[in-house]
Amino acid sequence: MAPVVVTATRIATPLDRAPAKVSVVTRRDIERNAWQTLPEALRTSPGLNVVSSGGPGANTSVFLRGNNSDHVLVLLDGMPINDPALSAGAFNFGDDLLGGLDRIEVVRGPASSLYGSNAIGGVINLITGAGADRPAVATLDAGLGSDGTWRGAAGLRGSVDRFDYGLTLEGFSTDGDNNTPSRVASRNLGESDGFDNLTATAKAAYRLDSVRLEGLLRWRDAEFALDNVPTDDPNSTGESRHLAWQTAAEAELIAGRLTSRLAIGQSRFDRGFTNRADALSVGTNDDSFDSVRTHVDLQNTLTLPPVDAVTDAVLAFGGSFSREDAEFRTRSTSAFGPFNQDVDAEADTAALFAHAQARFGGAVDVTAGIRFDSPDDFGDRATWRVGAVVPLPGTPARIKAAAGTAYKAPTLYDRFGRTNFGYRGNPDLDAEESIGWEAGVEADVPGFGRNDFAGLSATWFTSDVDNLIQFDFVRNTSVNIASAEIEGVETEATVRPVRAVELGLAWTWTDARNAQTGQRLLRRPEHQFSLDARIEPVRGFTLSPEIVYVGQRLDVVYADSGGFVGTRPVGGHWQVNLAAVWRVTADVSLYARGGNLLDRTIEDPNGFARPDRGGLVGVRARF
Repeated sequence: MAPVVVTATRIATPLDRAPAKVSVVTRRDIERNAWQTLPEALRTSPGLNVVSSGGPGANTSVFLRGNNSDHVLVLLDGMPINDPALSAGAFNFGDDLLGGLDRIEVVRGPASSLYGSNAIGGVINLITGAGADRPAVATLDAGLGSDGTWRGAAGLRGSVDRFDYGLTLEGFSTDGDNNTPSRVASRNLGESDGFDNLTATAKAAYRLDSVRLEGLLRWRDAEFALDNVPTDDPNSTGESRHLAWQTAAEAELIAGRLTSRLAIGQSRFDRGFTNRADALSVGTNDDSFDSVRTHVDLQNTLTLPPVDAVTDAVLAFGGSFSREDAEFRTRSTSAFGPFNQDVDAEADTAALFAHAQARFGGAVDVTAGIRFDSPDDFGDRATWRVGAVVPLPGTPARIKAAAGTAYKAPTLYDRFGRTNFGYRGNPDLDAEESIGWEAGVEADVPGFGRNDFAGLSATWFTSDVDNLIQFDFVRNTSVNIASAEIEGVETEATVRPVRAVELGLAWTWTDARNAQTGQRLLRRPEHQFSLDARIEPVRGFTLSPEIVYVGQRLDVVYADSGGFVGTRPVGGHWQVNLAAVWRVTADVSLYARGGNLLDRTIEDPNGFARPDRGGLVGVRARF
């Protein structure tokens, strides 16, 4: 049976019938590849470029289908968790581990008709888990690695009658490598940039006859060292705390026909950055950026009876309300003198949405959706999306096509933030807007006695984005002055020639340009390639190699002296990783992972070094 996804339509839908390209990372994938951090789990996804300014804990952005990094909406069990106090409202993927997550769904293409602001490039949904096949299952995971790395995780989950629960506590610590490249010799102290993370997740659900109650709590505390673009800074540190909670009740109002789900939750970020004077920096700062997003979401799902050739008809409709509060506190000194700032800001947004999907003639799946967002301090926005999945008669192939619009509201930081370099937010900013299309073909090819011998796909996509928010160096603020034109092709192939071998290949071509100047957009590689595999030479022992290639791209360039050179093309890079898992018994496994095995020098972005060759070994047990 085809995997079922929820994020693509807000309705549980088989993956091969969803009108969008979706990648799914499961808990099994995470354990098989011995991934430790969220960027590791996303790096091989087609059409997705992960840019990390160093090793674990470094600021990490995701560019999805050539769109800006702040054009990716991140959800936790369906609740938005982008930080309104972070520049442009982006999400820093570098802070998070994978403990407590059961799966990650990556939906490409405009999705504001389902989720509102930020979903121009797509949506990444982090889905937690609860329940098991018996009342209690305990898990332990411990590992040691290079650069003084250690990790540990403990979990307990189970199902007792109508009650499902899941608890996870995970810790990760590393001394790290130096995020400043060794080539920057004149401004390099050789100091390591470490990272410490503690993450706890608790989820529970209780089922009554026609009601399901659910609760989620996820807390994360991350501490990290920072360098100063691209200079060592031994006294610069940061801390990021995130608390997210959500309660939900889902009731079956009409048996088998109508359900209603009400969810209420909050996402709270507390970020602090401290720097003291040292040999390479005379400036000091003590900054904090705190935010609270309160979110209420009501969804009704109505299953309609079949009528003639129309089957599987479902209508989802409802509304949401969110309030964002942000506080910016800055105390700093520099060559420009002292600077203090205290800013409090808030914004409300209400929305209504409707989404419908149905199958026609027992073969063709059609979807359509619309959403109206009403922010309290700038114009209303209406977004839409339509899509279809059409099988090709007499073949194992199907055509998928979709079109839609999306928008991104200016964040509280964009509108009200201030810095010690004179930057002031622009309260008159308008929303960024986009329209996108995609069309492609997928095929599930049988062969060698297997129904799932190969899965093939190729998708063309394009997007036009207007009112892009960019920094104006003359006015020293952010303004709506740019637009972008993006076009590309994603291809994927998964081949399973025998039970013990599975190969996955992906190649993405992206042409993302400033529509006014024709210049390529920063940090969008024209070509990306990845290969990942599962090879089981003997039963119980699995090898999982990864090869990732990121091609030439435009970037901000720094010279060996540390000085700013300008914006120029930079060369591509290869990264080779390998994981091995030996299942000693049914409940105990040993694992090892090697990263950057070719010991390549990787700067992405330019001026920040990825870790050199390293490894980690560990043991995982289930009781």
